[in-house]
Amino acid sequence: MTPRRHLERLDLGAVVGPFELAGAGARLVIEDEVGRVLAGTAPADGTGPRSTAPVLVHGEPAGRVVLSGAAADTSLGRATVQAIAAALVIAASGDPAVTRVLDEELAHGRRLQRSFVSLVPPDVPGYDLASRYEAAREVGGDFFDLFRLRRRGRPLSVVIADVTGKGIAAALLMAFSRPLLHAAIDHTRGPAQALERVNGILVGERRTSLFITALAAELDLRSGILRLANAGHEPPLFIPGDGSPPGLILGSGPLIGAFSVLEVPPVEAYLAPGDVVLLYTDGVTDARSPAGERFDEAGLLAAVGRARGGSAHDIVREVCDSVEAFAHGAEPADDITIVAIGRRRGGT
Repeated sequence: MTPRRHLERLDLGAVVGPFELAGAGARLVIEDEVGRVLAGTAPADGTGPRSTAPVLVHGEPAGRVVLSGAAADTSLGRATVQAIAAALVIAASGDPAVTRVLDEELAHGRRLQRSFVSLVPPDVPGYDLASRYEAAREVGGDFFDLFRLRRRGRPLSVVIADVTGKGIAAALLMAFSRPLLHAAIDHTRGPAQALERVNGILVGERRTSLFITALAAELDLRSGILRLANAGHEPPLFIPGDGSPPGLILGSGPLIGAFSVLEVPPVEAYLAPGDVVLLYTDGVTDARSPAGERFDEAGLLAAVGRARGGSAHDIVREVCDSVEAFAHGAEPADDITIVAIGRRRGGT
């Protein structure tokens, strides 16, 4: 059997399916050794950024993996192509010795992704910012962003989002969407308009079964007013500093990418000194114990209760420790991202 036949016998459609992102997204194509397309649809004009990796079966060329679109010109995009090519080598050759190659590529992708999402928070006088990110697999689809806007008063922008699904396909859509959200927030009048703009781009320029839940917020640092817009994401948890019960900040629209118009309702909350807002992805509440029980909102509230009165860092640490203890080594149900914003007492 020729090297190409080893490759052709695989279900290549299942590999390229999640990457069918049109235009500015990413498009994955698997070709044979002479450039004929075995799976996927190449861009019509053949131009634009491309990243390629060869597929060798028993040391001989069987084909190559080609990623095109904006995401191809990123470190994570290039690492993704190498990882897919390595996986195809394993599947086509049946040689377990090459698993080391795949492990190395996925580990490299994980390091790159952590450099995207494990951000050093900006300096925000009078507030504590804390965050935590853990992917369920080597790479994941959660992301968050904390940055000061360039408009008057330099408000704080907060984004937390979750691409549906896990693994490489979700990570690639994350790599494309994160800078898109950042730019939209920096060039619109508020969170709701920013989410609407990103939704319009994704609906109009890509074909995929993946969607994004996203929550964008803008904090006026002087007044403590937090303006939010929620596109299908988990509602933030408001933790009052006066000891009264925590509550959810409700008000949400559909997921990004699902419909042509979001119509996300604008929501406001006020952070008094001592108050904390906790944002998280569903990997927290969907965490499972070895017996299959969910951590659920009850587990989250219990963890928050144990850390009340502490800083944003204390709350994030307690929630993470509680999820880890509850899971007790069980395989993660999903990526976990947590962001907490606390207003200091006395404004210092």
